[in-house]
Amino acid sequence: MIALANPVITPRSRPIGRRQVVRSRRLVRPVRVQASMIPPDVIDYAQFQVVAWVLPMTIAGRLMKMEYPEIASGLVLMAVTKSILNAAGIIHY
Repeated sequence: MIALANPVITPRSRPIGRRQVVRSRRLVRPVRVQASMIPPDVIDYAQFQVVAWVLPMTIAGRLMKMEYPEIASGLVLMAVTKSILNAAGIIHY
């Protein structure tokens, strides 16, 4: 009965219950990045290329009953050829 009247209490090394995590709040400033804009002359050149030869060649290919993958491979081949000839100085457009 004496043991029930005076219980033995042992100290714990850590508190019972939920531990509180100390977090330091750090202010994070947003980083501003300037978007790289496409130069207007590149856009004008691309529009010219689409209107000048991609669109007419696509229409002509469809009138000849060609499928789109065949038309696309032909247009890519023509673009590569035009780029090589332009780089060599043979044609100027």
